[in-house]
Amino acid sequence: MKTTTLATVRLAAAAALLAALAPSPAAGADHTAPYPPSPVIAGIQFDQTTWFKAAPGSDQFGTTWARDGHLYTAWGDGGGFGGTNSKGRSSLGVARLEGTPPHWRGVNIWGGFKPLSPQKPIRGKTSSGVIALDGAIHLYVVEQGVWTNNRLWRSTDLGMSWKDLGPVFNEPDAAFADPGILQFGPDYQGARDRFVYGYSEKPWKDGLALFRVPGKRLARREAYEFFAGMDAHGRPRWTRDIRRMKPVFTDPRGTEWGVTCVFAPALKRYLMAVRHDGDSGAWGLFDAPEPWGPWTVVAYGDDFPGWTWTVDPHGASAGRPAWMHTFPAKWMSPDGTTLWQISDRGDQFNLVKARLLLRRNPTRP
Repeated sequence: MKTTTLATVRLAAAAALLAALAPSPAAGADHTAPYPPSPVIAGIQFDQTTWFKAAPGSDQFGTTWARDGHLYTAWGDGGGFGGTNSKGRSSLGVARLEGTPPHWRGVNIWGGFKPLSPQKPIRGKTSSGVIALDGAIHLYVVEQGVWTNNRLWRSTDLGMSWKDLGPVFNEPDAAFADPGILQFGPDYQGARDRFVYGYSEKPWKDGLALFRVPGKRLARREAYEFFAGMDAHGRPRWTRDIRRMKPVFTDPRGTEWGVTCVFAPALKRYLMAVRHDGDSGAWGLFDAPEPWGPWTVVAYGDDFPGWTWTVDPHGASAGRPAWMHTFPAKWMSPDGTTLWQISDRGDQFNLVKARLLLRRNPTRP
């Protein structure tokens, strides 16, 4: 007989054994978390009965919300939707996610199995370095097998044809070679200002860097500015000298590849997912009122049910834990509490329904 699970995070270790059958409100952050508990969000729940897997053999699945109302996701090393690790395999592909879960489908646009575009896919990878802006979709494509530099590609026809705009980042420490772009609404509507923001785990083993760049100058390396700390008035400092940048987020347990961040307009909070502890798959979900913080903890490490992050023995790649926990803004409920999470666990597309638990009397920094 099939059993169902509704797992609630942020429970004490003993209570976690009961979470599969009886969810309960989340408590404070785990003592190993690098920041204090969120003043707005008390925790998060995942409904395992809604768990759906697709695109076996493909990985990453960074997403953005485009002008046509659809989500677009970039994936790598597989055939995408309808494909496998060998059937339709591409180094890089782009697919359109139509509809809203549980009624949705993935359609390969560029690369993969039976894509709509006749243009041949390229080598390289894009994790969460994808952004829809000004009617176009942009990809920061890191060089395959090198991973230290990227080029910007743009499509003005929603993925059917792509143009190489040239190199952007090629830094000694590989900073921003594979950036995690902060996501907003369709075609970047609802953005806090005229800038695009992106995170990188490369410069430090236990910290994240942050850039900003005017949306109309994505292809111009000289237009990028980097977070350089806060001034005496609590405002962010920015520098064009990448050697002077400072961490915008730190975690002594490490910061790993696959950072994602999205603005939840109903809550007026930025939700950022960051992995830690090497290749264990352990991760944390953090929130803040601004892209640079101050960060607080929604859930962390063992707060999460194991099936959201550990190695999936039934995955397309049995040795791979979860990467890139993404919460697309399009699939958030009007009150911001119901979400759909995308992740790459076991080298395949994983989709599951989640719910944020809000504090009864939230305080906002």
